[in-house]
Amino acid sequence: MNIALPLGISHDLERVMMQKFLFIVLVFSSLVMLQCESKEQAPAEETETTETTTITPPTTQEAVTSPYPSITEEKMRNLYDNCDYIDYVFYGTNFSMSQNQQPAIRSTLGGISTTPAKVLASCQPVGRVFFMIDGQNVEEADLFFGQTCLYYLFLENGTYAYGNQLTESGYAFYQRIFEQASTQPGVQQ
Repeated sequence: MNIALPLGISHDLERVMMQKFLFIVLVFSSLVMLQCESKEQAPAEETETTETTTITPPTTQEAVTSPYPSITEEKMRNLYDNCDYIDYVFYGTNFSMSQNQQPAIRSTLGGISTTPAKVLASCQPVGRVFFMIDGQNVEEADLFFGQTCLYYLFLENGTYAYGNQLTESGYAFYQRIFEQASTQPGVQQ
């Protein structure tokens, strides 16, 4: 049985459903990240045999810190509700890309974890991401993507203000992008 809703009601219903979906994705991503972190921080009383099977830390001896808070829920909600264009500029390559379809934009936003970024001094940004609403740049972030560098650092007034880890889906998204770019003729990496 099909029930036809007035256009305004179905749009409002869709918006509410998408807001709930974003909230659920963010909560789930946070839980997954927290679970992964708790597994990495094994209790001290474990035997040496279990220590050899745990994930090895970064090869550098530098401390991993979270000097920036997570981007605010208000800013993320504004992006989720209103962002209509994302522009990606990748450093050291001759390619860039953009998104202007709301499902793709919301999927990208779902790749931003609520977990604050674990910043390593040795990490360098691989690109910059511009989040736009009605042609205006409202948020801007450097993308750090590599072995131990999987996070965004958001800028305010030209300096880093917020930092967020990538979710597994965020990691998979960029992994696909860089894999596809590497197979294109003429694209430098």
